[in-house]
Amino acid sequence: MVQFFSEIPKALIPWIKEQKIFWVATAPLSESGHVNVSPKGYEGTFHIEDETTVWYEDLTGSGVETMAHVKENGRLTIMFTAFEGPPRIMRLFGTGQVFEFDSPEYNSLLPLEKRQPGSRAIILLKIHKVSTCNRVRLHAAMAKREGEDIQAECSSDAHLMANGTAAANRQNNQHDSQPLLTEKGLKWYWKTKNSQSLDGLAGLETAYASKKTFDSAIAKKDWGKDDESISHTAQVVKEHVAQDRVDTKLAIGFVLGVCASALSINLVNAVGHKIRNW
Repeated sequence: MVQFFSEIPKALIPWIKEQKIFWVATAPLSESGHVNVSPKGYEGTFHIEDETTVWYEDLTGSGVETMAHVKENGRLTIMFTAFEGPPRIMRLFGTGQVFEFDSPEYNSLLPLEKRQPGSRAIILLKIHKVSTCNRVRLHAAMAKREGEDIQAECSSDAHLMANGTAAANRQNNQHDSQPLLTEKGLKWYWKTKNSQSLDGLAGLETAYASKKTFDSAIAKKDWGKDDESISHTAQVVKEHVAQDRVDTKLAIGFVLGVCASALSINLVNAVGHKIRNW
Protein backbone atom coordinates (compact mmCIF):
# COMPACT_ATOMS: atom_id res chain seq x y z
CA MET A 1 0.00 0.00 0.00
CA VAL A 2 1.29 3.45 -0.88
CA GLN A 3 2.02 5.93 1.92
CA PHE A 4 2.65 9.66 1.63
CA PHE A 5 4.78 11.90 3.83
CA SER A 6 5.73 15.56 3.82
CA GLU A 7 9.39 14.66 4.39
CA ILE A 8 11.69 11.65 4.36
CA PRO A 9 10.89 9.39 7.34
CA LYS A 10 14.00 9.22 9.51
CA ALA A 11 13.72 5.44 9.70
CA LEU A 12 14.20 5.21 5.91
CA ILE A 13 17.27 7.43 5.62
CA PRO A 14 19.69 4.51 6.23
CA TRP A 15 17.89 2.52 3.51
CA ILE A 16 18.31 5.38 1.00
CA LYS A 17 22.04 5.55 1.76
CA GLU A 18 22.39 1.84 1.03
CA GLN A 19 20.97 2.10 -2.49
CA LYS A 20 23.46 1.89 -5.34
CA ILE A 21 21.36 3.51 -8.05
CA PHE A 22 18.39 5.86 -8.38
CA TRP A 23 16.37 7.45 -11.16
CA VAL A 24 15.54 11.09 -11.86
CA ALA A 25 12.50 12.16 -13.85
CA THR A 26 12.01 15.57 -15.47
CA ALA A 27 10.12 17.18 -18.34
CA PRO A 28 10.16 20.50 -20.19
CA LEU A 29 7.12 22.78 -20.20
CA SER A 30 6.60 22.30 -23.92
CA GLU A 31 3.88 19.78 -24.82
CA SER A 32 6.07 18.43 -27.60
CA GLY A 33 9.20 18.25 -25.43
CA HIS A 34 10.98 15.09 -24.39
CA VAL A 35 10.03 13.63 -21.00
CA ASN A 36 13.24 12.26 -19.50
CA VAL A 37 14.14 9.50 -17.04
CA SER A 38 17.81 8.96 -16.25
CA PRO A 39 19.62 6.43 -14.05
CA LYS A 40 22.04 7.99 -11.59
CA GLY A 41 24.26 6.71 -8.90
CA TYR A 42 27.86 6.22 -7.99
CA GLU A 43 29.04 5.47 -4.48
CA GLY A 44 29.19 8.66 -2.44
CA THR A 45 27.39 10.92 -4.93
CA PHE A 46 23.97 11.11 -3.19
CA HIS A 47 23.69 13.25 -0.07
CA ILE A 48 20.93 13.91 2.46
CA GLU A 49 21.18 17.31 4.14
CA ASP A 50 17.97 16.87 6.15
CA GLU A 51 14.51 15.32 5.80
CA THR A 52 13.48 17.82 3.11
CA THR A 53 16.76 18.53 1.31
CA VAL A 54 18.86 16.14 -0.78
CA TRP A 55 21.38 16.58 -3.56
CA TYR A 56 23.55 14.50 -5.84
CA GLU A 57 26.77 15.07 -7.70
CA ASP A 58 26.01 15.12 -11.41
CA LEU A 59 28.71 13.40 -13.45
CA THR A 60 29.50 14.12 -17.08
CA GLY A 61 27.27 12.16 -19.45
CA SER A 62 26.25 12.09 -23.08
CA GLY A 63 23.22 14.33 -22.44
CA VAL A 64 22.07 17.14 -20.21
CA GLU A 65 18.28 16.67 -20.08
CA THR A 66 17.82 16.64 -16.30
CA MET A 67 19.84 19.79 -15.80
CA ALA A 68 18.12 21.66 -18.63
CA HIS A 69 14.63 20.76 -17.47
CA VAL A 70 15.35 21.69 -13.85
CA LYS A 71 16.78 25.01 -14.98
CA GLU A 72 13.65 25.73 -16.99
CA ASN A 73 10.92 24.77 -14.50
CA GLY A 74 12.40 23.17 -11.37
CA ARG A 75 10.22 20.04 -11.48
CA LEU A 76 12.11 16.96 -10.36
CA THR A 77 11.28 13.51 -8.98
CA ILE A 78 13.89 11.09 -7.64
CA MET A 79 13.00 7.40 -7.32
CA PHE A 80 14.72 4.61 -5.40
CA THR A 81 13.96 0.90 -5.81
CA ALA A 82 15.06 -1.89 -3.49
CA PHE A 83 17.55 -4.30 -5.04
CA GLU A 84 17.85 -6.49 -1.95
CA GLY A 85 15.85 -7.13 1.18
CA PRO A 86 12.15 -6.25 1.55
CA PRO A 87 10.52 -4.82 -1.61
CA ARG A 88 10.24 -1.03 -1.60
CA ILE A 89 9.85 1.92 -3.96
CA MET A 90 10.39 5.48 -2.74
CA ARG A 91 9.76 8.68 -4.68
CA LEU A 92 10.97 12.13 -3.66
CA PHE A 93 8.89 14.91 -5.21
CA GLY A 94 10.11 18.48 -5.11
CA THR A 95 11.72 21.51 -6.71
CA GLY A 96 15.24 21.24 -8.06
CA GLN A 97 18.15 23.62 -8.43
CA VAL A 98 21.31 23.35 -10.52
CA PHE A 99 24.72 24.46 -9.24
CA GLU A 100 27.32 24.21 -11.97
CA PHE A 101 30.98 23.35 -11.56
CA ASP A 102 32.90 26.12 -9.75
CA SER A 103 29.78 28.05 -8.72
CA PRO A 104 29.83 29.22 -5.06
CA GLU A 105 27.17 26.67 -4.06
CA TYR A 106 28.98 23.86 -5.85
CA ASN A 107 32.29 24.67 -4.17
CA SER A 108 30.63 24.94 -0.76
CA LEU A 109 28.74 21.66 -0.93
CA LEU A 110 31.45 19.68 -2.70
CA PRO A 111 35.05 20.34 -1.61
CA LEU A 112 37.74 19.58 -4.14
CA GLU A 113 38.98 16.42 -2.42
CA LYS A 114 35.49 14.84 -2.40
CA ARG A 115 34.68 15.25 -6.10
CA GLN A 116 34.35 12.33 -8.48
CA PRO A 117 36.16 12.35 -11.84
CA GLY A 118 33.96 14.09 -14.39
CA SER A 119 31.92 16.00 -11.81
CA ARG A 120 30.10 18.81 -13.63
CA ALA A 121 27.31 20.06 -11.33
CA ILE A 122 25.17 19.52 -8.25
CA ILE A 123 21.43 18.88 -8.53
CA LEU A 124 19.67 19.86 -5.29
CA LEU A 125 16.07 18.91 -4.45
CA LYS A 126 13.81 20.64 -1.95
CA ILE A 127 11.22 17.99 -1.10
CA HIS A 128 7.52 18.71 -0.67
CA LYS A 129 6.19 15.12 -0.82
CA VAL A 130 7.50 11.58 -0.31
CA SER A 131 5.76 8.36 -1.32
CA THR A 132 6.66 4.78 -0.44
CA CYS A 133 5.16 1.44 -1.42
CA ASN A 134 6.23 -2.14 -0.88
CA ARG A 135 5.54 -3.86 -4.17
CA VAL A 136 8.65 -4.53 -6.24
CA ARG A 137 12.13 -5.83 -5.60
CA LEU A 138 14.82 -6.30 -8.22
CA HIS A 139 16.76 -9.52 -7.84
CA ALA A 140 20.36 -8.41 -8.29
CA ALA A 141 22.38 -5.37 -7.31
CA MET A 142 23.55 -3.40 -10.33
CA ALA A 143 27.19 -2.60 -10.83
CA LYS A 144 28.53 0.90 -10.37
CA ARG A 145 28.04 3.38 -13.17
CA GLU A 146 30.42 2.77 -16.02
CA GLY A 147 32.18 5.92 -17.12
CA GLU A 148 34.56 4.45 -19.66
CA ASP A 149 32.45 5.70 -22.59
CA ILE A 150 32.95 9.30 -21.56
CA GLN A 151 36.52 8.78 -20.41
CA ALA A 152 37.36 7.32 -23.83
CA GLU A 153 36.19 10.52 -25.49
CA CYS A 154 37.51 13.04 -22.99
CA SER A 155 39.34 13.04 -19.68
CA SER A 156 40.27 15.13 -16.69
CA ASP A 157 43.91 14.35 -17.44
CA ALA A 158 43.76 16.10 -20.82
CA HIS A 159 42.29 19.19 -19.22
CA LEU A 160 44.90 19.08 -16.46
CA MET A 161 47.59 19.23 -19.13
CA ALA A 162 45.87 22.20 -20.78
CA ASN A 163 45.64 24.02 -17.46
CA GLY A 164 49.29 23.29 -16.80
CA THR A 165 50.15 25.05 -20.05
CA ALA A 166 47.91 27.95 -19.09
CA ALA A 167 49.58 28.24 -15.69
CA ALA A 168 53.01 28.33 -17.35
CA ASN A 169 51.80 31.10 -19.66
CA ARG A 170 50.62 33.14 -16.70
CA GLN A 171 54.00 32.76 -15.01
CA ASN A 172 55.63 34.04 -18.20
CA ASN A 173 53.21 36.99 -18.23
CA GLN A 174 51.58 35.78 -21.42
CA HIS A 175 47.97 36.73 -22.03
CA ASP A 176 45.57 33.97 -20.94
CA SER A 177 42.09 35.42 -20.42
CA GLN A 178 40.26 32.23 -21.46
CA PRO A 179 40.64 28.66 -20.20
CA LEU A 180 42.15 26.27 -22.71
CA LEU A 181 39.58 23.84 -24.12
CA THR A 182 41.36 20.97 -25.81
CA GLU A 183 39.34 18.53 -27.90
CA LYS A 184 40.28 15.79 -25.45
CA GLY A 185 39.46 17.85 -22.39
CA LEU A 186 36.42 17.48 -20.16
CA LYS A 187 35.44 21.15 -20.36
CA TRP A 188 35.54 21.00 -24.15
CA TYR A 189 33.10 18.09 -23.91
CA TRP A 190 30.85 20.13 -21.61
CA LYS A 191 30.80 23.05 -24.06
CA THR A 192 30.21 20.98 -27.19
CA LYS A 193 28.02 18.15 -25.84
CA ASN A 194 26.36 19.39 -22.63
CA SER A 195 25.35 22.96 -23.45
CA GLN A 196 21.72 22.26 -24.37
CA SER A 197 19.00 19.63 -24.17
CA LEU A 198 17.31 17.75 -26.99
CA ASP A 199 14.70 20.51 -27.08
CA GLY A 200 17.26 23.32 -27.12
CA LEU A 201 16.97 24.28 -23.44
CA ALA A 202 20.07 25.59 -21.68
CA GLY A 203 22.31 22.99 -20.05
CA LEU A 204 25.80 23.82 -18.81
CA GLU A 205 26.29 27.57 -19.24
CA THR A 206 29.26 28.54 -17.07
CA ALA A 207 31.10 25.40 -15.95
CA TYR A 208 33.22 25.05 -19.10
CA ALA A 209 34.37 28.69 -18.80
CA SER A 210 35.79 28.18 -15.31
CA LYS A 211 39.56 28.52 -14.98
CA LYS A 212 39.62 26.28 -11.92
CA THR A 213 41.61 23.13 -12.55
CA PHE A 214 40.70 19.57 -11.63
CA ASP A 215 42.47 17.72 -8.83
CA SER A 216 45.13 15.52 -10.40
CA ALA A 217 45.01 13.16 -7.41
CA ILE A 218 41.34 12.44 -8.08
CA ALA A 219 41.87 12.05 -11.82
CA LYS A 220 44.60 9.46 -11.22
CA LYS A 221 43.03 7.74 -8.21
CA ASP A 222 42.51 3.98 -8.39
CA TRP A 223 38.81 3.57 -7.63
CA GLY A 224 39.05 -0.21 -7.55
CA LYS A 225 37.23 -2.84 -9.54
CA ASP A 226 33.46 -2.66 -9.94
CA ASP A 227 31.64 -5.26 -7.89
CA GLU A 228 29.47 -6.99 -10.45
CA SER A 229 28.96 -10.16 -8.44
CA ILE A 230 25.46 -11.37 -7.64
CA SER A 231 24.68 -11.13 -3.95
CA HIS A 232 23.83 -14.19 -1.85
CA THR A 233 20.19 -13.08 -1.67
CA ALA A 234 19.97 -12.73 -5.43
CA GLN A 235 21.65 -16.11 -5.92
CA VAL A 236 19.11 -17.79 -3.64
CA VAL A 237 16.27 -16.21 -5.63
CA LYS A 238 17.87 -17.36 -8.87
CA GLU A 239 18.14 -20.93 -7.58
CA HIS A 240 14.52 -20.89 -6.43
CA VAL A 241 13.40 -19.66 -9.84
CA ALA A 242 15.37 -22.43 -11.54
CA GLN A 243 13.91 -25.01 -9.15
CA ASP A 244 10.41 -23.69 -9.80
CA ARG A 245 10.94 -24.15 -13.53
CA VAL A 246 12.11 -27.76 -13.00
CA ASP A 247 9.13 -28.51 -10.76
CA THR A 248 6.77 -27.06 -13.35
CA LYS A 249 8.19 -29.28 -16.08
CA LEU A 250 7.86 -32.35 -13.86
CA ALA A 251 4.26 -31.50 -13.08
CA ILE A 252 3.40 -31.02 -16.75
CA GLY A 253 5.09 -34.31 -17.62
CA PHE A 254 3.20 -36.13 -14.89
CA VAL A 255 -0.17 -34.74 -16.05
CA LEU A 256 0.55 -35.67 -19.68
CA GLY A 257 1.58 -39.16 -18.60
CA VAL A 258 -1.65 -39.68 -16.66
CA CYS A 259 -3.69 -38.49 -19.62
CA ALA A 260 -1.84 -40.81 -22.02
CA SER A 261 -2.37 -43.76 -19.68
CA ALA A 262 -6.08 -43.02 -19.39
CA LEU A 263 -6.45 -42.82 -23.16
CA SER A 264 -4.59 -46.11 -23.61
CA ILE A 265 -6.84 -47.89 -21.11
CA ASN A 266 -9.98 -46.53 -22.75
CA LEU A 267 -8.71 -47.59 -26.18
CA VAL A 268 -7.92 -51.15 -25.01
CA ASN A 269 -11.31 -51.45 -23.38
CA ALA A 270 -13.09 -50.23 -26.52
CA VAL A 271 -11.20 -52.70 -28.75
CA GLY A 272 -11.90 -55.59 -26.36
CA HIS A 273 -15.57 -54.75 -26.29
CA LYS A 274 -15.79 -54.77 -30.10
CA ILE A 275 -13.95 -58.10 -30.29
CA ARG A 276 -16.33 -59.71 -27.79
CA ASN A 277 -19.37 -58.46 -29.68
CA TRP A 278 -17.95 -59.73 -32.97
